[in-house]
Amino acid sequence: MSNTESIDVYERLAIALEALPHGFPPTKSGVEMKLIKMAFTPEEVSLAGLLTRFPEMAKEIAKRAGMDVEEVTIQLENLIPRRLVRLESKGMAGPGLKPEVEGKRKYWLGQFLVGWYEASMRLLDTEFAEFFEQYVIEGGGEKILAPRPGVQSVVPIRGSLSPEQMEEMEPHLDIDAHFTRHDRFLVIDCVCKKEQEDLGHFDCKFPMKRCGFVGLPPQTPLGPNVLNSEDANKLLYEMEDLGQVHLAFYGFTMGADAPQFVGTCNCDSCCCGILHGQELSGISESAQRSNYRAIVDAEKCISCGVCQDRCPLDAIDDDENGKSKVAR
Repeated sequence: MSNTESIDVYERLAIALEALPHGFPPTKSGVEMKLIKMAFTPEEVSLAGLLTRFPEMAKEIAKRAGMDVEEVTIQLENLIPRRLVRLESKGMAGPGLKPEVEGKRKYWLGQFLVGWYEASMRLLDTEFAEFFEQYVIEGGGEKILAPRPGVQSVVPIRGSLSPEQMEEMEPHLDIDAHFTRHDRFLVIDCVCKKEQEDLGHFDCKFPMKRCGFVGLPPQTPLGPNVLNSEDANKLLYEMEDLGQVHLAFYGFTMGADAPQFVGTCNCDSCCCGILHGQELSGISESAQRSNYRAIVDAEKCISCGVCQDRCPLDAIDDDENGKSKVAR
């Protein structure tokens, strides 16, 4: 494949990614092309650029690409772990889940964030991290992080909401119910902390393993990244005690008639690509916002300053009486 053809297919993929709901905005420097080229080969990009936001079977994609169905299927399957290609999932949300009917798998284009950026960051090096931070600073992150319904949202820690609020209004905020639905949970390292360490920033005091908490089939063997319900629940409580923000994702699990909590990242402003990216992009509020606003009970406040130290967005200040208040 010639250099000119390589540029064309990469540009085509960038345009396809930009057409997805969360976008992949171009920058003046074209640093987004460097991200794609580091992550994928021209052959992979050529095929992925033909995918859309709508799930399709391999034979439909192969016909459009003018390729053999078996060859296309192999390429698509190889791109699923790297999140450039997603599988249609029927009846259950979660990474890597198969559709109900084998042999009728449908594929669609995976978004940049939250998506193949994280998968690439786990595999690549400091240069990829530098390109990503440059991309966010140059404005690439502004559209992705701008206020609107996001792929994740801030979920209040357990005990903040009454059972009635969760049951009647927002069952997807019920974290405790999530831990009763599954016996095994996937818990992985924080890709954002890895990125900051690759960039030479080592000031984060929080643990590396803190993200996921996605329910797995009960027969999944326990291991370093697969915890039982008791251990996963305990670890999530530890994250809450450390002041981590739940950037949760939710969807429909099998047989459910309403969205449910299916997992979460646990985030802080020093590492989190979303919270930190909001600061780099210079936007005042991001897509990953909460439906709730924090308040300080003035009668209970003892002016200890713990809430100010824990707040990842520096949103708490002193009032005229020396007690804490939510300033923004």
